[in-house]
Parts: sequence; structure tokens; C-alpha cells
Amino acid sequence: MDIFNANPLVVRQPKRFMVDISDYEVYDAHGRPVAQVREQGADGGMQVLRALSRNTGGFERRVHVNDMYGRPLLVIQKHWSWMTASTSVNLPDGRPVGTIEQDLKFFGSKFTLMDPWKRVVGGIEGDFIGMDFRLKDHADHEIARVDRRMPDLGELFTTADSYALHRRYPSLPRPLGTLVVASAIAIDLVLKEGK
Repeated sequence: MDIFNANPLVVRQPKRFMVDISDYEVYDAHGRPVAQVREQGADGGMQVLRALSRNTGGFERRVHVNDMYGRPLLVIQKHWSWMTASTSVNLPDGRPVGTIEQDLKFFGSKFTLMDPWKRVVGGIEGDFIGMDFRLKDHADHEIARVDRRMPDLGELFTTADSYALHRRYPSLPRPLGTLVVASAIAIDLVLKEGK
């Protein structure tokens, strides 16, 4: 099983205290690890800057998604932002898959999924409290859901979050299928990391 076929796909941050580096473990429905996601480029200077800042939600973050053998699968990069964030998704060789653009919305959250030529291929709509997200194709048909799972007791006092991606269809056309998988990570990068 791999990250592109597992359904549901569970994205979980390890329990951590006082650390501001993006780090995720990805599991299949049976709890078997299928991928690792690690932030790249967070050197000592960036860590000091993040430690001195009250809120690092607008900071750039670049994570590499690797399979369990260390082979690169995707690069997800949330760019510097102020009000809304732009997140690019690329293949390991640098070829663009598309972008996940945060839309300005005061209640709930909303994103637009775009191909490399900035054509809309889908969208994400989150509920008021950011616990349930519906992913839709360009025709506004629901294709997947991402739900933010309630933390266990050990996660309550840490920055760890867990998400589950439930796909309605086993396969989707490219780049939409890849952007749907990346969404489970990008939602946390944009809405929760550094806040």
C-alpha cells in the first residue's frame, strides 16, 4: 500500500513540545506506515527566528514526502504569506503538480486546487471550527473528505494534530488525485502550523 492508494489515509504529527518543525507520519487504514513527511530548510537561523516570533503561521515551510524506503514522492511548499497562503505541490524532480490556494474567508476555511497552468481543478471547503473539510472537483462534486481527528490525552497538551483523508473514488485524474493527497498535509501547514 502506498500514499496514493491507501484509503483512508491517516496523517499524524508526532507528539512534541516546544518544537516548530513540520513533521508528519502517514498511515493506512490498518495503522501501517506508508510515508514520512519532513520539513527541509529549517536551519538554526530559522529556528531562532521562529522561537522569537509569537506566531509563525505566515512563515514559509517546505516538506518532503518520502515513502517508507526513503524514496521521494512529493515536495509541498507553503510560501510566505500574510492573509492567505499559496502552497505549491511538485514532483521530486521539480516538475509542478499544481497549487493549493487559500481563499479569504472569515468563517471556516476555503481553498482552490489549481493545475500548473492556474486552471481550477477543484476546491476545499472547511467547516466553521476547522474539523471537517470537503474536497470537490471543478464541477462541485464531492470527491473526498478530510477530517481532523480529536486528539488523544497525550496530544491535548502538545502541538500534534491528526487528519484522515477519506476518498470517494479509488482513482482521480491527474493532477487532481495528487493534489487531494497533498491536501491532507497542506491543510495543517496553512491552518495550524506555527499558530
